[in-house]
Amino acid sequence: MPSYSSLTDRDAVEAAIAEFSSLGRELFLLKYGFPDANESFVIVGAGRYDTRALFASAYGHQHGEPLASRQVAAGLKGAAGQLGALGYVVTTPDDAKSADMFPTFDAALARFPIPVENLPAIRDFLVNRNYREFFIPASRAYIGAKPRSGKPPHLIGRGYIAYREEDGRPQGIELPVRVSAIVEALSPIRGGSSASGARAPRAAAEPRAPRLVKVERQDSFCPTCFMVLPATGVCANCD
Repeated sequence: MPSYSSLTDRDAVEAAIAEFSSLGRELFLLKYGFPDANESFVIVGAGRYDTRALFASAYGHQHGEPLASRQVAAGLKGAAGQLGALGYVVTTPDDAKSADMFPTFDAALARFPIPVENLPAIRDFLVNRNYREFFIPASRAYIGAKPRSGKPPHLIGRGYIAYREEDGRPQGIELPVRVSAIVEALSPIRGGSSASGARAPRAAAEPRAPRLVKVERQDSFCPTCFMVLPATGVCANCD
């Protein structure tokens, strides 16, 4: 029976992100049969992509047929865990409620495996910035770095850095290697895959040089936990 670790091709995830951006969130969720619910998100620059629907679409791009919503769980043993293992920054509602704190990045790094090929670019990003502490959230999907200025934390994933400039503009840095060790104890995909005649997974791409991703401001998000803000502008997680 296929498990969430069956999604191994980051190009398939990028294709799903491009499709999400092209259709818009509402039509993307409708196309793949997912509810409009903020469970967890993949963060890429200013974009926030629903984890379960993104996984279902990416699975289809890699294996030939997307998964149904009933087959995809969002938790750390499901879609969120595997997308985090592939290098993406994933946030969940519990991230702001429970986290392990560390005085230095190296102390946090001892508890969070990052491909060694990505560490030079990460250290270059950190070296001229002043942080008061670091944390690993409940999702275990990134290391958070809290600036001494009190600005929103910078999120350092296994293959991506999501942060905001001093003026609030969201930015992202794609790191050379996106694939990391597969998360342990991933659950089987519910009901298996309905795909028949699926094509073999494509070979992983060669490591790429870090690339600064230029983005535009979109919807409003909580500056602390990065969840989508309701019309009131008050974050339900942080209030």
